[in-house]
Amino acid sequence: MSFLAPLFLVGAVAVGLPILFHMIRKTIREKQVFSSLMFLLPTPPKLTRQSRLENLLLLLLRCAVVILLALAFARPLIQKGVDPDPAAGAGRQVALLVDTSASMRREDLWAQALEKARTLAEAAGPGDLVALYTYDRHLHPVVTFERARTTSPAERKNLLREAIAGLKPGWGRADLGPAVIATAELFESATGTSTPTPGAERRIELVSDLAEGSRLDGLQGHEWPRDLKVSLNRVKPKLTTNAGLQLLPERGAEEAADGATLLRFRAMNASDAQREQFHLRVRGGATNTPATLDLYVPPGQSRALSVSLSGTEPAELQLEGDDADFDNRVSWVPPLQEAVRILYVGTDAPTDPNRSAYYLQRAFNPTRHRRFEILPSSPATPPAAASLGDVSLIVATSELAPPVAQGLRAMVEGGRTLLYALPDAKPATLAGLAALMNIGEARGEEAPTKRSFSLLAQVDLAHPLFTAFADARFNDFTKIHFWRHRRLVPESLPAGVRIIAAFDDESPALIEVPIGRGTLLILTSGWAPGDSQLSLSTKFVPLLYSALERSRPPAASSDSLSVGDRIPSQAWGTNTTRTLRRPDGTEVDVAATPSALETDQPGLYLAVQSGVRLAVNLPPEESRTAPLPPDALEKLGVPLLHAVSEKEAGRAEERKRMLAAAELENRQKLWRWVLVAGFLFVLGETWLAGRLTQPRPAPATS
Repeated sequence: MSFLAPLFLVGAVAVGLPILFHMIRKTIREKQVFSSLMFLLPTPPKLTRQSRLENLLLLLLRCAVVILLALAFARPLIQKGVDPDPAAGAGRQVALLVDTSASMRREDLWAQALEKARTLAEAAGPGDLVALYTYDRHLHPVVTFERARTTSPAERKNLLREAIAGLKPGWGRADLGPAVIATAELFESATGTSTPTPGAERRIELVSDLAEGSRLDGLQGHEWPRDLKVSLNRVKPKLTTNAGLQLLPERGAEEAADGATLLRFRAMNASDAQREQFHLRVRGGATNTPATLDLYVPPGQSRALSVSLSGTEPAELQLEGDDADFDNRVSWVPPLQEAVRILYVGTDAPTDPNRSAYYLQRAFNPTRHRRFEILPSSPATPPAAASLGDVSLIVATSELAPPVAQGLRAMVEGGRTLLYALPDAKPATLAGLAALMNIGEARGEEAPTKRSFSLLAQVDLAHPLFTAFADARFNDFTKIHFWRHRRLVPESLPAGVRIIAAFDDESPALIEVPIGRGTLLILTSGWAPGDSQLSLSTKFVPLLYSALERSRPPAASSDSLSVGDRIPSQAWGTNTTRTLRRPDGTEVDVAATPSALETDQPGLYLAVQSGVRLAVNLPPEESRTAPLPPDALEKLGVPLLHAVSEKEAGRAEERKRMLAAAELENRQKLWRWVLVAGFLFVLGETWLAGRLTQPRPAPATS
């Protein structure tokens, strides 16, 4: 038996009062009849050693009443065997999630991470199910829940020990948010069902430096399982300062007036840095700048700088003077030129400034990243199949023979874009247009002009073709005069067409017709000077590039690749055999190992057959090594498991024990029976005391 309020048992010491009262007698119990004593004063008896207890049964009853009252207020209860905790019996389900991003290469962070992972693995009980995952740009399974579940409990810890010993940090960025969300979704495989085991604890043990550059995409608003908790195990470096280099991809390489390449980069310094003087060393390639430059970057600031490279060889920039050197190097190679082929179907000579081909040829000028090849084709005969393999855009400005139109339609169905500028409204031209749209007949006419020109009155700026003109500074089309245009009858067009521009006479100017996976764009006027001023306006070139990018988006720039990006396809040229040499010197056959196309370390990669080199650099987010605020994840809704001290844990356990005891005492309510017993004892004591105090009859006298 135990008591919910044991302090009330102190009241049991009051049992001494009845004993004391019994030993103190103020009057003599026996009375002797005597003559008048009215002139004498009564004298109370004195407590002497001769005092002795009398009426022991009455004394015991009174003592029992006091003791029972103390017991009732102490709220006694009978402890039973404690029911086993369902959570303890079910076993925990734990996912160890270890950060292997580039920032974990600082100082001894990786050694700390391995030690924490081992400690967490060793703390697992026999009934616990522990899986191991790592993350950088993606989530990587090491020991899955399925594998842990099929492994005997005796071998699970050995499996985790060997897996942790084989972990290594990588060079990718830390996508923390997607990794935690993906890990939370993997708990369904822990039991083979989406319904969790009743009472089972689910926990993600995150081991990371929790750097400021970690991506937290998707965390806010995510719906987390109610029984899931995330425990943070942060590893901390001795020095939090860091400086880094970042190549500027938007304007990474520009051409100077003397033909040299201006390589732009940014040097960054942490806000709590102790150093602000650094040295920049330029290695490789011909350079017009000194091999070593002095840099001054105050704490918490960055500097955008450039170096001039006169050659076309790869170059490397190295920042010296920083304690954490994992992000102090950037590599650069001259960008690859993507070959873009455009099929032109028409009879115009590209040298005639009065014809459409002349302006088309000059709109697609070569850039550092793209070179264009315009393939002429006759509108009377279908183009050779060999020349159509990698055509990105089709442009037609002449009347199309039906066989040619059908061949072009097949190309559009494969995902290409065809821009067709109607040359006139003759029946033969409309017949070719009908063949392109695969309809019986297309009706139209030359639009009569009430004045010498027409204007664009309606332009759908929400259409992807006009994305470049979304800004109010660039969306004025009213200064482009159209001398001639064709008016198509909308009822003769197929279903699903979209009019994205119209003239001021409400006739369609630009029509979009979906064909398979591609798109047919019908321009009812041309851009030759005899038709309009379109080719002489600032809208012409962006409009053509928008049409090109609908069928062939620009490829990833080869001079701005980050670890985790894929090797662009143009690096291989026309070679069917593809061998990739990595920065560490190893070579891999891409055909046999497709995953090798995803870069996993910074430095220079070489496509052996084509001789093309590519520079891959560290993701710039990894240079932001300042720690995340303690409540950053909690503000985004992540269900964190807060660490408590041993004292707080003891208090919580004591509160839990007291609540369980109170619930048990409330069910038993033994104090009621104790009070009933005390009441009965009071009745017995009253009855006995009454009997003992009755006067005895005087003895008879003769």
